[in-house]
Amino acid sequence: MENLRGEQDMAKIVIAEDDLVSRMMIVSTVEEMGHMAIQCSDGLRTHHVLQDNPDVKLLITDVVMPKLDGRELVELTRKDATLKDLPILVISGAVGPKAIGELLDMGATAFLGKPINMGSLQEFLTKQLEA
Repeated sequence: MENLRGEQDMAKIVIAEDDLVSRMMIVSTVEEMGHMAIQCSDGLRTHHVLQDNPDVKLLITDVVMPKLDGRELVELTRKDATLKDLPILVISGAVGPKAIGELLDMGATAFLGKPINMGSLQEFLTKQLEA
């Protein structure tokens, strides 16, 4: 029997990235893997989307964004009882090792630097969504 991907295999993934080119690259990877990408261009909108979509399986967020940055978004997400266990991948090309450590201490699941290695992104998504 042929193994077809059903809707139950499709995960909702929120992508918070204000840079259109970066966001579209991530969206393309997520969708090619058979998942649904929900796009947000600022942290505040992302926070509202997460609250309105309890079935989201993963958050990918940039650090430097308007209205609410990635650091604040991680903090708010971890304080929300319904989102406290949501896997969060932080991406950035503008933070150093100390800031990365702080983000991980705040509750980010993992960090990827920019430019994003799409193979590493796929590995992270596969690992997190199979758990």
